[in-house]
Amino acid sequence: MMNNNRSFLIFLFCCLTLDIVHLLPTFDTNQVQHNQSNADPILIEVSWTTHDYDLHTVPALQVVANPLLARQFSPIYKEIFANLKQLNAEYTRYAAWFPYPKLAVAELDPPSGIFQCGNVGENFSINLSCEQNGGVISQVDFASYGTSTGTCGQLQQGTCHAANSSDIVKKACVGKQSCSVPSTFKLFGDPCFGTVKRLLIQIQCNPPQNNTYYNFNYLDTMLQDFLDATDGHSRIISFSTQPNWLFKLDTPHIYPDNASLTDWRYPVGTELVDDTMHALGDYYGRLVAWYTRGGFIDEYGRKHTSNYDYNWDYTEIFNEVESEHSMNVEFYTRAYDAVIQGIRRHTNNYDMKYVGMALAYHNEFDWYRYFLNHSNHAPDIPLDMISYHFYAGAKSRTDPTAWESFFSQLDGFTFEVEQIEEIRKILSPETRTTIDELGVILPDDNTPGAPQFPMVYWNAAAALYAYAWARISRQGIDVV
Repeated sequence: MMNNNRSFLIFLFCCLTLDIVHLLPTFDTNQVQHNQSNADPILIEVSWTTHDYDLHTVPALQVVANPLLARQFSPIYKEIFANLKQLNAEYTRYAAWFPYPKLAVAELDPPSGIFQCGNVGENFSINLSCEQNGGVISQVDFASYGTSTGTCGQLQQGTCHAANSSDIVKKACVGKQSCSVPSTFKLFGDPCFGTVKRLLIQIQCNPPQNNTYYNFNYLDTMLQDFLDATDGHSRIISFSTQPNWLFKLDTPHIYPDNASLTDWRYPVGTELVDDTMHALGDYYGRLVAWYTRGGFIDEYGRKHTSNYDYNWDYTEIFNEVESEHSMNVEFYTRAYDAVIQGIRRHTNNYDMKYVGMALAYHNEFDWYRYFLNHSNHAPDIPLDMISYHFYAGAKSRTDPTAWESFFSQLDGFTFEVEQIEEIRKILSPETRTTIDELGVILPDDNTPGAPQFPMVYWNAAAALYAYAWARISRQGIDVV
């Protein structure tokens, strides 16, 4: 039987459906009323004593890292998190996702030993420091304003190069504990008019220091605000984006200097540099330790202190892995285990729970058969929860009649859910399920300047969610 809270939840969905009908355009509403007045009456009987099924599905939502959530950019971030707090939602998912690399990745550049490097585009600055051991910048190994490329320790001068680059950087930096060098033609001149230029610098310190490039400036503020807004409630944290330098790349990937700009090409590479996946696990271990254990020890043994002692219920491991880095199920299962082992190494937390898979594509039943088979995992690796996603699509962005297909698409998805549930119940019945992305993607949603969709879209999307929740809850899914 449903308890009072569950009955109230159903009541809310009924109200939502009524609101959707109420908000339809006048013509559509009049047409509906006309059709109803000429149709046979519909008799509805409600039995409050008949037991149909046990309802325990929790409605949830997702918050994705983006500039509108960042204190550094957004005029409305306070209102966003205040509204989130008022929702009192359970199992809210926070996704630090790749389109904004500086908002999602804590270590965008690889450790570089005794060499310290910077690489920025025009009108940004390189900040260098030897303050770690109380030292000073002792030498400039490389400096070029132009089209140079390469990784730290292997920088190469390009065909376009300002000949005064090294002299300018030496004058600004050598003998100082720190310096900041702007990448501008006003400082270096313009060695190749009309060509996009970057400033690359490599220095060393005296005494020598080993260098890492952790930067939590953007991650901290958004996650702090999220955790504060959801305090007292269950939440799922998804640090879904791996630093792409962990993967073998032919050339270094240049991410945007501006943290508010998107980079849809960030997840490059399909083969890890460290095939043991130890480095992958260490990255996630340090990241979680930063927020839950007050800091971490980096690759060179240096302590980084945060003083944070947050906690959350679940850590989700990666996102839509079939497309991001094109992982297969064997690779992902090893990575899932390695991340959990890394988090345990750096936090000594064996109580944290985990969400696996977060699949984007459909009918991938072999994934579930493999991942949910405990024999394919390392010993003591939990399978607490799995996740997968559903988005309805449409042929038209501007014609609401095309959106009627949302519901038939959802019907097809519920059949897929039934098959996934059969696999889960056989292989790992204790594993819970969250469908932590469910919604609509219209044509050209990511295209700047795309036509504005009619406002009735919001009614259609809300109706889809209400319909989806009602259908999926009958299958016993834990969170939608």
